Amino acid sequence: MKYIVKYENKIIGIYNVIDDNNVEYVVDKEQIKNLEKENISLNPMLRKDFKGDKFPLFDNRIKNSKRFGNVEIGYHTDPITLELLKE
Repeated sequence: MKYIVKYENKIIGIYNVIDDNNVEYVVDKEQIKNLEKENISLNPMLRKDFKGDKFPLFDNRIKNSKRFGNVEIGYHTDPITLELLKE
């Protein structure tokens, strides 16, 4: 499953759950630079590409939001959301 990662409706990357043991996060470097120019401080994990077995920052949001059945995934306490990409 692939998800669009947003910061206040600005796309900052793509999160891809390949299988149970492989995930990948690819950053939109240009958008990250634009946010930094606006003096928006992002979590360091959101500013660089990642490939591995788990990415708790996103995995927990996906797991916790599943029970609501929403297309957009996130918490009301911060501006980071994920949106399931329809393939």
